Amino acid sequence: MPRRFHRKSRFGCTECRKRRVKCDEDEPICGRCMRTRSNCQYPSVQPNPESPPSTYDASQSPSSSPWPTRDPSASQPGSFDLLDMMLMHHYSTHTCKHIFTGSQQAQVWQHDIPALASSNVVLLHGILAVTAIHYAWREPARRDVYRSRALHHHALGLPIFQEMVAFASSETAEVIVAYAILLSLWMYAFPEVAAEQQSLDDILSMVETIRGARTVSQLYRDNVMESPMSVFLQPPLVAPTLGDLEVSSSVCQSLQALKDQMDHESDKRAVQQLQVFLGRYVTGHDHNRLAATWMASVEDDYWSRLRDHQPHAVLVFAYSTLLVRASEHECWWMSGWSERILRACSDIMSPQEVATVDWTYHEHRVRAGADELAEMVRSAQGRVAG
Repeated sequence: MPRRFHRKSRFGCTECRKRRVKCDEDEPICGRCMRTRSNCQYPSVQPNPESPPSTYDASQSPSSSPWPTRDPSASQPGSFDLLDMMLMHHYSTHTCKHIFTGSQQAQVWQHDIPALASSNVVLLHGILAVTAIHYAWREPARRDVYRSRALHHHALGLPIFQEMVAFASSETAEVIVAYAILLSLWMYAFPEVAAEQQSLDDILSMVETIRGARTVSQLYRDNVMESPMSVFLQPPLVAPTLGDLEVSSSVCQSLQALKDQMDHESDKRAVQQLQVFLGRYVTGHDHNRLAATWMASVEDDYWSRLRDHQPHAVLVFAYSTLLVRASEHECWWMSGWSERILRACSDIMSPQEVATVDWTYHEHRVRAGADELAEMVRSAQGRVAG
């Protein structure tokens, strides 16, 4: 009987070798690193014929190859295969139209971003990663295939993005902001197709990656505002109507009561910022974009308290699902996130903390308010369509 072929463990990733555990050698991310969310890198640069072709050597680290010394737009023949071509076609005909609402956004994501990606391979990886997740969401029967390809492009694009943030300049600011938005879409959408529940720390770690790009957008705001990405940084607002404000009155009262309950100033400011976003939500059109932005834009003081699991900071974070839950009906990449956040916030609190912040009461208020906002949005859209 012939010997059964198997790959030798000496080619395992550096993380598994360091921990002296067996590596399944899946590329670009092995199974163990996927489960533990570790940084998966392979010491060998020899191509693996069973893995998808790649334009980026994942074994290089930012410290050994700083961003300015490598051309991020460089690609090699055969780097993208027929599946990638199919995904790019799907992006240009479907996905780009279902990212954010509004004619200006459609122009940016259907025309401007692909044009920018033609000379920045990091954006191409971002586009393909998001589109693969969109396909996995649309076609459950082939979910594993598209989920694997989404992971592949995510693993190739993320290290390039991290280097760009570390060595940001006015010339790269537009690309950084564009990829950060694509990355946020991927991070929101992936847990749904992966059917996984995330802890609060998992969620915050994902958002923290995006928050790094916020600093770049602030530092080089003038450059970004001269680019097509300006429509994302300055969402247009319309005048509020009396009917809209009446519908959301109970939600406004809930947020004001929450703000009055806060003792720490950073928690108060986070609630106040949520109130501002609620005002834009009620009077604007691009609801899913507003819902996704609050997490990335809150102040660092509040974010530190949230990372430390301070009960009132966690409670404020739970209230952010007011916007998320109300957007899920119209936004595929936010599907399931309100429940995911509420469960993570509940799980992190001790019984004593649950009693201290009166979690049961506030959870009910969040769910009721989110349903009210969602109904308001559906009614407004129905009036526009009619």
